[in-house]
Amino acid sequence: MRQIDDLDVLRVMTSRFRMKLFSLLFRIGPVTVSELARRMDADPGQVSYHLRQMQRHDLIEDVPELARDSRERWVRAAMGGLAVVNLETEEARAVVRAWTSQWVIDQFERLRQFERTRTALPEDWQNASFGGSHHLRLTPDELAQLADQLDAVLRPWRELSRSRVEANEAPPDTRPVFTFYHAFPEEP
Repeated sequence: MRQIDDLDVLRVMTSRFRMKLFSLLFRIGPVTVSELARRMDADPGQVSYHLRQMQRHDLIEDVPELARDSRERWVRAAMGGLAVVNLETEEARAVVRAWTSQWVIDQFERLRQFERTRTALPEDWQNASFGGSHHLRLTPDELAQLADQLDAVLRPWRELSRSRVEANEAPPDTRPVFTFYHAFPEEP
């Protein structure tokens, strides 16, 4: 996970289009710009522009070894995720709020899309999918411990996924799986 402490990097990701593009790159791995444009229902020039903005901040990278000719451009996400750190000015907080807002919108749109289309999935995928909510009473330290434990549970699965993407090898029934959770205090 890349630690972000540069406002310019976060500003790039406050764009709704770029957030969707970045999420798509994580889901499908290395892909051509024309395929990204098709999946985003956008003009390839528009997609290329946004990719250049993201590449200037090392968020994506080219994968030239996959190109079949000089006109074909392949790209992939350049890291396993983003974590925001050490942004303490009011301007920084405003940028983080804008980025976080896009991030949360993206998560819930993806969940909504899954719920709309879940019955079209094979039954084994429908049965394996899960969700839940829990109401806990914790101290700030306990909530931090919970976050560390959840991260530890997911770490080997992230590493397995990353190795499959890097090696371009996965079992035939492998699909991208989106996992997200939020844990935050509420007013009593």
